[in-house]
Amino acid sequence: MTTFDLKDGRRRRSRLRRAWRDGRSDGGRGVLGGWCLSALLCLTLAMLCGPPLGPWMLAGLLSLSGFAWLGLAITQAGPPAHAPHPTAWDAALLSFAASFGVQSAARLGLL
Repeated sequence: MTTFDLKDGRRRRSRLRRAWRDGRSDGGRGVLGGWCLSALLCLTLAMLCGPPLGPWMLAGLLSLSGFAWLGLAITQAGPPAHAPHPTAWDAALLSFAASFGVQSAARLGLL
């Protein structure tokens, strides 16, 4: 008859608790969700400005969002290399890339 090793289960449970407490258990979905919400807020505020100023306002707000994510990454996140999930560094990069994309599209007359 097979018996269970209780010590093994306790160790595994404590590792899961540590991972959850450190914020590693979501796999970066919290960071990407937060970035999507900040981008949606930028888009909503830019839409209130009107069509001629909207794209430039969106680019500026996305750039400010990138600086906010960069500040969060510098103060709270770990090193950007070799992370198994998206971090605040990735959210800052996404914001800056989106801002650059909106600026490029506005200059080309696509927006």
